[in-house]
Amino acid sequence: MPLPPLLADWPRPVQLFLVGLLPASFGFLCGGVLGGSGAAFLALQIVAAGGGYFAGLEHARPRSGTLRGVWGGVVFGGFILVGHHAIGGADHHLLPDPEVLQIGIAAGVGSLLGTLGARTRARYSPTTRDPAPSSRIR
Repeated sequence: MPLPPLLADWPRPVQLFLVGLLPASFGFLCGGVLGGSGAAFLALQIVAAGGGYFAGLEHARPRSGTLRGVWGGVVFGGFILVGHHAIGGADHHLLPDPEVLQIGIAAGVGSLLGTLGARTRARYSPTTRDPAPSSRIR
């Protein structure tokens, strides 16, 4: 299975794009779309879930994938709210009440997806696996 490069191997501008600008802009897009179509918003959430999983694939350890997922979820969820309020329209009962819970929900889902992606990388990449438990105990 071909794996993406580790996040640490990308140049700093690409890292900033992947970790900050991409989840922020996609969250803004999702929030803007929410005012017009609940179905389109839900479809974009599926795409976002794939992005969270693939972001986790850029990490060698599940812990770093989890942290990446939490951060991406906070940024993504926050910008859903920003985009929705900037564009306006109905939320089609797809945002929690109070809306700020959206950030926590996105962070929780992001942590799960980031962890799963990093665990997949560890399973398929022998160079990123943790040492065997017996070799850690001395």
